[in-house]
Amino acid sequence: MAQELSVFGKVTDAENAPLSFVNVLVYKAEADAAFKGTTSDADGSFALKGLEAGTYTLNFSYIGYENLAQTVALSSNKNLGNIVLRENPEMLDETVVTAKLPTIQKSSGKLVFNVENTSFSVGSTMDLLKKTPGVVVIGENIQVKFSAPVIFINGKRVYLSASEVVSLLENTDAANIKSIEVITNPSSKYDADAGTVLNIITSKAISIGYKGSVNATYEQAVYPKYKVGTSHLYKNNWLNFYVGYTYGKRKDYKEDNSYIRFFQPDEVSTKSIWETDFNRTTKYENHNGNAVLDLTLNDKNTLSLTSNVSLTPRVDYSNNGESLIYNPQRQVDSTITTLSSVNFKKNNLNFALDYNRQLNDKGATLSASANYIYYDNSQDQSVSSDYSLANGDFLRNNSFYTESNQGSNIFTGQTDISTGLWGGTFEAGIKFSNVITQSKLDFFDTENNANTFNNTLSDDFNYKENIYAEYINFTKEWDKWSFVSGLRGEYTVIDADSRSLGQVNRQQYFDIFPSVSFHYTINDNNSIGLSYGRSIERPRYQSLNPFKYFITERDFNSGNPNLVPAIEDKIKLTMGHKNKLFFELYYQHVENSLDVLTFQNNDNNTLERTDANMIKSYQYAFDVTYVNSLNSWWWLYLQTSSFYLANEFYASHSAPEKYTNDNFGQYISATNHFAISKDRTFTADLSGLYISKVVIGNRFLKNQNYINISFQKLFWDKRASLTVGVDDVFDTLKDMAMASRYYNQDNYYYVDMENRLFRLGVKYNFGNARLRDNSKQIKTDEGDRLEEK
Repeated sequence: MAQELSVFGKVTDAENAPLSFVNVLVYKAEADAAFKGTTSDADGSFALKGLEAGTYTLNFSYIGYENLAQTVALSSNKNLGNIVLRENPEMLDETVVTAKLPTIQKSSGKLVFNVENTSFSVGSTMDLLKKTPGVVVIGENIQVKFSAPVIFINGKRVYLSASEVVSLLENTDAANIKSIEVITNPSSKYDADAGTVLNIITSKAISIGYKGSVNATYEQAVYPKYKVGTSHLYKNNWLNFYVGYTYGKRKDYKEDNSYIRFFQPDEVSTKSIWETDFNRTTKYENHNGNAVLDLTLNDKNTLSLTSNVSLTPRVDYSNNGESLIYNPQRQVDSTITTLSSVNFKKNNLNFALDYNRQLNDKGATLSASANYIYYDNSQDQSVSSDYSLANGDFLRNNSFYTESNQGSNIFTGQTDISTGLWGGTFEAGIKFSNVITQSKLDFFDTENNANTFNNTLSDDFNYKENIYAEYINFTKEWDKWSFVSGLRGEYTVIDADSRSLGQVNRQQYFDIFPSVSFHYTINDNNSIGLSYGRSIERPRYQSLNPFKYFITERDFNSGNPNLVPAIEDKIKLTMGHKNKLFFELYYQHVENSLDVLTFQNNDNNTLERTDANMIKSYQYAFDVTYVNSLNSWWWLYLQTSSFYLANEFYASHSAPEKYTNDNFGQYISATNHFAISKDRTFTADLSGLYISKVVIGNRFLKNQNYINISFQKLFWDKRASLTVGVDDVFDTLKDMAMASRYYNQDNYYYVDMENRLFRLGVKYNFGNARLRDNSKQIKTDEGDRLEEK
């Protein structure tokens, strides 16, 4: 075994005063990246251990001082004595007056937003996402080009629902983020269902020591909401240990007003008109924990253990609905008053083991990972409806009670290899995933406060799925050209059974997913690219579950055990100018596209939202993006998209078999980041969004627009921060409307949620602030499909 050697010494200024927290990085001969590092202690001393004999370059850096590089030929332990750093007044002044702003790298199919050590490196990672070009964040919904992206952290997918991901990102310091990759044409090494990817790259931890933070956020809308969190990191030469925890408690209020015009069998004449006022109050609390243990076994081998735990012990819905039923002459015929309560709890436990090995000095690597997810959701619901005449005379009551449970066990394992080939990089890998989901619904009719089991409306649903995947990928760069090409194959076996329906779903299929992209740099100012990718969207497990959730007795949501995967093809042409102005022209086609379709049943006067496969959906779009620092205190990101969207679906409950829902539309968003103070410790963000009418499934969503504003102040050498802001300043998201009008379908609703809210956040960092977290979140496509729609 090679002998392990050490280098030590002391860092001082020209007056011989010790300098603490000086970065000391070690570079191998002719290497561009440091492979080891530390920081000086309070007395200026430092020690670098575990070095083999050889020649190294040591780089000493500290804000306000000139960098110092020293070459060391190491054959035994060496004491470098005093290392003297000299002040650089020009650099110090520059650091105080100006700050580095983020930069963008754009290639065909990928945008890289570099934010490390910039003025954006404050606040949370969720704040950072809101400023990332191409990313739209509305509440807890993260979107890229009208679809929800798959979120990765350092190349690993996160096994959490949308709300749980938001909670973790809000507890992750933006100072720990190196870059955010917005990948609209993922290569074949990504899972086939990753049609769009957000890959958040964290900074590499070099310094040794401990750091931590505490944070709290208060929000006020109709009801208050709050969240508190803390995170801690310890690092030495062979170990990184991170742990984070967040607790959230909130109360939400929602109102909506709906209209349904039911038709006679001729599908022309009006049968009756139903208008309903509905409101829901939700009480929610959640615990999120995240722990990461990274072990450096030696120079070539690393091991990582990661766990994400989300516990939601309480969610309570209190629903109230009042329906007025009119005859065709618009005279009130009768009324229905519905009271409903829903109580559920869920647990989401995720564990991952990752191993990485460096195979040679030329960058060849081998990696293996295993993931396990346990998910449990228990829910009970009671519904009571009173039917009355127009004069208030009571007619009858209908009440029922349901108990349901969904439990899922998911295992995934994969192995990947990467090596140099033909002047480029060749990657290959295999993956296996196993999913077992068991769901149960017990339905009880309620009369005189007694529950009677209803076997006909009760059900057990069991779902099993195995996916076998393999891929190859090749990347090569020339002086002006870059090329990425890959092929992924996936073989899927599905076995789903419903006790009440019998054998409902048996599927076995194999599909291939090619991807290719070219990028050409025309000159220093202009570039062009072309990309094509094929991907798959599998149904969420909840969507396959045939159970019903009732809004009111005659308004409910249901799953569909007969869903099949959707296949997407996307081709895109891109152009860039000076890395500030970008143009994209693209076409997207999705066969058997998945969505929630809303149908009114004119025979029994009900409204059902059900998961369904449409025949196809497609869109054409032309996007223009502009990102630039207009001056030293104003950074601007502007994006517009002109698009045509179309959804073709089977018109259930209508005589004509098919219908196409389509429209032309416009999307405009802008984000402004202002440095109010010279030292950039006081900043402001102003953002706005406009989306014209857009099709969603078989409905239209009316125009939307909003303006958000926030201010942030840093204190105590940037260790503490205070953030104040208002979302939807002018309350323009109020009365968001969705409508469905075709054939014998005529229904719409206006929904008013707590979109306008005041937010106050505080955060304090302690310990060695130069450390970077190894905070990770586990994510896979299998885990994503646990999320409720």
